[in-house]
Amino acid sequence: MWGMIITFLPFIFFGVPLLFIFGFFISGAFNLMFSEDPERGKDTIVKSLTYFMILLAVFLVFITVSYLVKAYHVFEPPPKVSEFPVSPMGVFPPNPPFIYVGDYSFSGPWPLAQKDTADITEVYAIFCKKEQGYDIIDLGIASERRRISDSQAYQCWLENCQKNAANLYIGFYWAPAKSTYSYQHYFTEIKAKTDFICKK
Repeated sequence: MWGMIITFLPFIFFGVPLLFIFGFFISGAFNLMFSEDPERGKDTIVKSLTYFMILLAVFLVFITVSYLVKAYHVFEPPPKVSEFPVSPMGVFPPNPPFIYVGDYSFSGPWPLAQKDTADITEVYAIFCKKEQGYDIIDLGIASERRRISDSQAYQCWLENCQKNAANLYIGFYWAPAKSTYSYQHYFTEIKAKTDFICKK
């Protein structure tokens, strides 16, 4: 309802005064033609025409301002559109980060302090964060619900990463979706094809 009122507000704002001015003009014309006091009729007609010109000027200003406002919105820069359109089903979470070790894709890397346990048994890689990226320093097999930092190789990680635990990062191997191989198979395969400092 309020939207309809706002839509017709200009017609109300200008229409009502226009009807009043028109009635005022008719009254002056009537006095000019049929009254014994034609001067009063002339005065009424002049006033009505003056009011009409004022109303017309206000109306033109209103139209001009409305046009400029619409033109401003038309020439605004278009909103930034992402590379992919927004799904009608909703906004999906961003893809998780990943890093390659040779030809093998690992999720992450994340700070070791934040991913110190694994939800399942899986192959992990330990990285040392550098200014230009990450250096792999170890591979291992994470046991479910056990702290990865309890590994016997932890001191080796620190010694080869500026002795700064904050620079230790971890990634987990993404096994093929329908693979029938065990995590031990992938660990042995990746280890044989990868060079890293804390290799045993």
